[in-house]
Amino acid sequence: MTANVVMSETFSQQADKINELAVMTQVDGMPQFIKLTDTTQSTSNTTGSIITAGGLGISKSAVIGENLNVHGNIHANGNITADGSLTFGDAATDNIVLNADVNSNIIPDVDNTYDLGSSGQKWKDLYTTGINFNGTAITATAEEINYNDITTLGTSEASKTVTADGSGDVDIASHNGTNGLKLGGTLVTATAAELNYNDITSLGTAENSKVVTSDAQGNVSFVNGSNDINIASHDGGTNGLKLGGTLVTKTATDINSGASSAEATAVAVSMAIALG
Repeated sequence: MTANVVMSETFSQQADKINELAVMTQVDGMPQFIKLTDTTQSTSNTTGSIITAGGLGISKSAVIGENLNVHGNIHANGNITADGSLTFGDAATDNIVLNADVNSNIIPDVDNTYDLGSSGQKWKDLYTTGINFNGTAITATAEEINYNDITTLGTSEASKTVTADGSGDVDIASHNGTNGLKLGGTLVTATAAELNYNDITSLGTAENSKVVTSDAQGNVSFVNGSNDINIASHDGGTNGLKLGGTLVTKTATDINSGASSAEATAVAVSMAIALG
């Protein structure tokens, strides 16, 4: 090769440095390439076939046959492509900052193995146009999913899903005769206590503080003397007890004074059947 070489040492000193590259102090450089046959491996920034105390400027491409170990930062003005696996960081104190947009799918290497976030490090908001949960697409909108955002299980809330508590109970807290339970679009104005009047043991058998019902044959049974029926509207001429569609015009006093024991019993039975 030819170059402008300035000897900084005597000829005898240079002659002893066989196979060592002469020091180049001229700015012209040389048109030939440099090839070294020394195979010393580099294990640090002070070992290897080429060692420089300054920086290294390369105006063309560089191809490295084995590993590249950088003690400082790496900056690329262009794109970076890696054909193999990538590992970022060696501790939780390291982090990855993405200033760019993601232009591809993000798919885990192993199915059903890795988490997104943790119990102590959660992601904040999730913006998505679709959710597929365990193979099933969730078609509900965000507003519809928020129907499940309730305060207390078992207590109904406006515009929320109705749930049961741990005992299976559902409390319609707003039910007050004006708001609350509707059946077929009609408000149920009865209170819970009034609805419980229908909580009977056997159809056709009268019970205290319960609705009087008839059995499948239309019969009503009064099992003891405590099961009285009071028709408060019966006034002996305008309102009250009807038998076969005809108003009974006699008062209870009239019936009790003008009828025998057997007749009174028959009337009482007729009243019970009519009410049933």
